[in-house]
Amino acid sequence: MPSFNFRLSNNSGFTIVELLVVLAIIAILFTLSTINLGKSTNVASLSSATSTLLADIRNQQIHAMTGDMGSTSSQQPHGVYIQSNDYVLFADSVYNSSDTYNYSVNTNDVSLSTTFPSNQVVFSTGNGEVTGYTVGSNTITLSENGSSKTITINRFGATTVN
Repeated sequence: MPSFNFRLSNNSGFTIVELLVVLAIIAILFTLSTINLGKSTNVASLSSATSTLLADIRNQQIHAMTGDMGSTSSQQPHGVYIQSNDYVLFADSVYNSSDTYNYSVNTNDVSLSTTFPSNQVVFSTGNGEVTGYTVGSNTITLSENGSSKTITINRFGATTVN
């Protein structure tokens, strides 16, 4: 008759402390990845708004240089009027809120501020230079959730972003 010899073996597994440590590490990694994903969304939104504003500034300068008529029968300057959460593209030497030719662009969560006099950048007809240019009063700042970008425009209308 065969004899069965059963030995009780101590099967080792994970202790509760080891499981808790692993779960804590996973939770920390998840939290860090969520924070980084949120930040990249803000940076992308700010970069997109900056690129759009730069393109519109350059477009307004080109309209002024090529002599676009806007809503009149003669060539006229073109400009950008800066407000807190949007900006307006206009055709004239001064922003006029009742002009139906104006085109407003909303920047959503990106806020805008400027050092330009009267919150407007106006480009001269023909040469595209900034009218009434003053050194030190030539920036537009875009900001969102603690991040910001500053567009500097020189008297010739050339832009740099910091």
